[in-house]
Amino acid sequence: MNLLFVCTGNTCRSPMAEGIARAVGREQHVDVVTLSTGLFCVPGAKVSEESVVAVQELVGEDISEHSSRPLKIDFVKAADYVLAMTEDHKKILLRQFPFDSKKIMTLAEFGGEDGDVVDPFGQSQEVYNRTAKQIFDYVNKGLDIHKDNV
Repeated sequence: MNLLFVCTGNTCRSPMAEGIARAVGREQHVDVVTLSTGLFCVPGAKVSEESVVAVQELVGEDISEHSSRPLKIDFVKAADYVLAMTEDHKKILLRQFPFDSKKIMTLAEFGGEDGDVVDPFGQSQEVYNRTAKQIFDYVNKGLDIHKDNV
């Protein structure tokens, strides 16, 4: 299953989702390929230290080498699911890629729920940890729901 995670700057939420999904995929014995991008990122920006700590503590995955990358059409084409962190991100994706609308959804929708993933940017480690747990819950449920669909 090829998962593309999309957020704003690709330094917090989507890199956390990428690392968490790799770990959860291994745990669930689901073959998962992950990638993350930003809609408005500075290419090559480093992942936030708080994100690295949150993912390491939650699932033991090291995302410290992640560098932000902008969204490209090839990434969307290769993905089985394009998972936006918020409803606003999803709306942008649907405008840019209407031909791929069936695979574009929020991460919450992937996990069978509604809502946005909280943006921890510039906040405390505690907020990053809560966001990582929210992502973990959506990914865990989503892989269980969708693992036989690909």
